[in-house]
Amino acid sequence: MIIREFQESDQKAVEEIFALYWTDPEFLKELLSELQLYVKKTPKKDSGFFVATENSEILGIVGFKKLANYLKPYALTNNPVEFYVIAVKYKRRGIGKTLKLKLIEEARRLGFTEILLYSPNSHSESWRFHGKLGFERAGEITPPDDDIGQVWRKIL
Repeated sequence: MIIREFQESDQKAVEEIFALYWTDPEFLKELLSELQLYVKKTPKKDSGFFVATENSEILGIVGFKKLANYLKPYALTNNPVEFYVIAVKYKRRGIGKTLKLKLIEEARRLGFTEILLYSPNSHSESWRFHGKLGFERAGEITPPDDDIGQVWRKIL
């Protein structure tokens, strides 16, 4: 498996993976907009999107971006970043773990001091996964335009 930076040519495969997890057209539009902004941005110092590939097949995507305002009260350090998205084509094959470790490594390399993420209560099956990689539950929140969920944090 190879982990590399997201490229515009990956978009169709990534859209298909997103469709496995989300049906809300507004959220899907937001995800794709973030990817387009990332492709056009130079330098790429406050966000990162990476894909896992094998035999030229896109297996998953992970991304981080500038911390959303609603997460700022949960930050304990002065340079946090938001773990924005993770989605894989096949579960329980280590793809998500490999992608998440890449995100943590890249966030450290860029000088971020912590990673925060929001996970809605409807995605509680992912919480154990976050905990296994050193994220701790920091609190409960209802973000703008979303359902009640949990904030997870990892100090780097």
